[in-house]
Amino acid sequence: MTWRTRGRPARHRLETPLLPITVPQPFPAPGAALAPVDAHRVLLHCALDVAGVPLDAADHIAITHIAELDFSSVDRVISWISRGPSGVG
Repeated sequence: MTWRTRGRPARHRLETPLLPITVPQPFPAPGAALAPVDAHRVLLHCALDVAGVPLDAADHIAITHIAELDFSSVDRVISWISRGPSGVG
């Protein structure tokens, strides 16, 4: 998966990308970068939403734990989700 940053080259290939997302308070002010764990959580929710996966309370807890992993691991999980049940994608 290739991620684009907003005009700034990434210092490291597996760095969590900046997301142009505005979230309600108490998160950072609009325009401020999300913390990596918050960005990971958003990416995971987006991938699951695109895949049409319905979530229950236990799924939200699992997403929170997965989001705490490094970007390389989260990116791999998103890749698995995007392949779908057949494993092809």
